[in-house]
Amino acid sequence: MGAVSRVNAILLAGDRRASIKVKDDNKAFLPFHGVPLFIHVLRALQQSRAVRDIVVVGPADRVEATLREHASLLVGDGEIRALEQRENMVENFKAGYVASLGLGEDVSFWDLKGTFHENVPVLVAPCDIPLLTPAEVDEFVVCSNMHEYDYAIGITSKRVLSHYRSTEAQPGIQMIYFHVKEDLLRHNNLHLGKPLSFDHLDYIEKMYEWRYQTRLANILRMFFSLLFSGWRLMKGLRIFILMQLSLYYDRHGHPRLADRIRSLVSFNRLADGVGNTIGARIQLVYTHFGGAALDADNARDLSVMEERYDEWMEYQASLAD
Repeated sequence: MGAVSRVNAILLAGDRRASIKVKDDNKAFLPFHGVPLFIHVLRALQQSRAVRDIVVVGPADRVEATLREHASLLVGDGEIRALEQRENMVENFKAGYVASLGLGEDVSFWDLKGTFHENVPVLVAPCDIPLLTPAEVDEFVVCSNMHEYDYAIGITSKRVLSHYRSTEAQPGIQMIYFHVKEDLLRHNNLHLGKPLSFDHLDYIEKMYEWRYQTRLANILRMFFSLLFSGWRLMKGLRIFILMQLSLYYDRHGHPRLADRIRSLVSFNRLADGVGNTIGARIQLVYTHFGGAALDADNARDLSVMEERYDEWMEYQASLAD
């Protein structure tokens, strides 16, 4: 295991292209236990032993005003910098990465290609995972091997996330999983990577826009994009089709058939398929807390997380202990 020491982080809090508003507002600023949503995430990053400085990319004036209002909650030793958002998630990420290096806004991301910055990783998290804990951030960063890989993607098992599902007595969060041979997985919203080493950074924006794979239109967009993007994506296309079939049969009451199909997609093949798509060496990294995977993509889930916040945070604290 190749441990990374302290890394800088980017917190994405934009509300432009492909972002999803909740309650007709940028969800980064929605009140959650009396504090804007992104402040919960920012506090977890700041209190992590693995994180140094943090760039918050969003509507800068609003971010700065919120940071001033809640300064008493942000007591770490790293610098927090607000950066004005661009037009889409990838542009926000590129601008945030340049800022995380301590460089000015006049520096172009691609001008850094081929420089020593190519080997500098950055941690990336969205604004809508208020149950994130410093312990989960630490686990993810420590288990990510940036010596042998370009990009670590956080995942969490269904076995871990079953703690947060609905019961007869309590509401919970209903989740969709990636079906692979060894496990049922969910992306947990944490990323650590060296973006200047990616060959196809633009494809991450497409995957983000089409991330809801229970929607037929997004499934078709992803399929045809993979189909017409050349030979390098053929492995990814095969894996995509098999995972979609397994998910379909599982959701329609045929678990045995779903298991038979997912047996054809191994954990390593999934990593290879994603790697071929974006042109990078991919590592899938488990975390075992669950908070990072609980994102507030709709008003119902946000309400459930607020209702059960104390209970679920106490549970995660017990795992850390």
